[in-house]
Amino acid sequence: MTIDWLFAIVWLGGFGAFLIAAVALVRRSERRLSTGPRDQYTTVPGSDTSDQISAYLDRMSSELALPAADVAEVRSELIDHLEDSIAALEAEGFTHDEALREALGRLGPAAELGRQLRAAHQSTRRLLAGAGGGVFAAGGGFVLGYLGGTALAFVLVIVMAAGAVLLGHLGVPLPDLTSSTGGSVGNALMLSFMLAFAALFATRYAVRTCAGLSRRAPKTVASFWAAAGLILFGAWALFGIRGTQSWPGAASELCIPLAAVVGAVYRIERPMPHVGRWAAVVAVLSMVVLVGGVALMYGVSYSSSGSSGSFQESDLHLDLVAPVAPETWLPAADMVVISQNGNQTAYADLSAQLFASSGGSAPLPVAPVLANWSDLRFEAWHALPFMSDSGQLGIDTTYATPFAVQPAVLQGDSFPATFHFEHMRDARSWWVVLTGVAPDGHRYRLGDGTGNEADFNGSVWDWLTAPQ
Repeated sequence: MTIDWLFAIVWLGGFGAFLIAAVALVRRSERRLSTGPRDQYTTVPGSDTSDQISAYLDRMSSELALPAADVAEVRSELIDHLEDSIAALEAEGFTHDEALREALGRLGPAAELGRQLRAAHQSTRRLLAGAGGGVFAAGGGFVLGYLGGTALAFVLVIVMAAGAVLLGHLGVPLPDLTSSTGGSVGNALMLSFMLAFAALFATRYAVRTCAGLSRRAPKTVASFWAAAGLILFGAWALFGIRGTQSWPGAASELCIPLAAVVGAVYRIERPMPHVGRWAAVVAVLSMVVLVGGVALMYGVSYSSSGSSGSFQESDLHLDLVAPVAPETWLPAADMVVISQNGNQTAYADLSAQLFASSGGSAPLPVAPVLANWSDLRFEAWHALPFMSDSGQLGIDTTYATPFAVQPAVLQGDSFPATFHFEHMRDARSWWVVLTGVAPDGHRYRLGDGTGNEADFNGSVWDWLTAPQ
């Protein structure tokens, strides 16, 4: 057995142990929160005394701020104590009403008694234990929520795919989510949904566990965990999640901290549902079926997609950039070759493939040929989508100016320029062309250039602060 297999087994074993421990801790804390806020507490039998004692206990309970199970326990103990006190006082000769008033008087004001009992239950040690347990449970809740969100996201994908097929047969046009742009947006929305689900479970597990261990009512610790979730998940959503970005994707990622706040405060007194054994088995089988269905769907999509058609150089619409340079100042029409390095970061350069007009194989030096040219620059223009089945490529004629320009400075026999298209919001499909000002004072195109596609890559903060 190799080291990699041993590492994988140890990692999976530790990960499983962490989840089991987190779920066990949450369920242990849930037992202290099992009594709901609207459940009936223990009361004293008998109509003549129960109303007075219940009113006293209600005033006392309003100051406890303990978990519901602890409140019920305190009320039960006080009822037993009051019954014993009333019986003892009646044995001393008090009437029932006098014994009731005396027993309640010995307990003191209800609000003060509630505050004393709360201080006795809520120690600093329990608060620290609740905070630590809440952090541990939040980690387990995040993982479980992410797994549940993944399963639910796959279900939504299958449902939307089926709906898209149905609407397609009905003739309703829909965006192509398998394209470069549409697929990136769809993936970002799916990831944000899963992370929002995970954040919601994380803060909910944290609140419930912290309340149970620290002997506090969930609503009293909810505001702390809501603020912590908003700050931590907000910073993560803004700066930590990096990948392909778009306006829908950025908006969905900013919903992650909002989901954390909702998980911490919305109906937090209600118990959390727990997944049973058979429900887990059904969920695993469903995941297998869903993954197979998605793989089959994408396989059919790719096998049925046709190849893009051919195009002519006249279809590139390069005259929109500038007219081609006259042979008077360039010895050959194909002397300028622009290449690229990668899709996200384009590296355009002017290669030294300048051949003599007589057809000789010896390259001409770059500097003498371009000595009469000035203001050489690389222009990045919006281009038609490269992944389209229309077979059309080249400059997008809806734009009249380039969206990015880099100066072309001679370095040896080449003019390098770097465009960080992955940091530009509106780059998408692009075409880079080298232009320059000829001796006649007009700008011309020195070659046909090259193009590609690039999705914005970075964080939400990068997207919001990026240039157009």
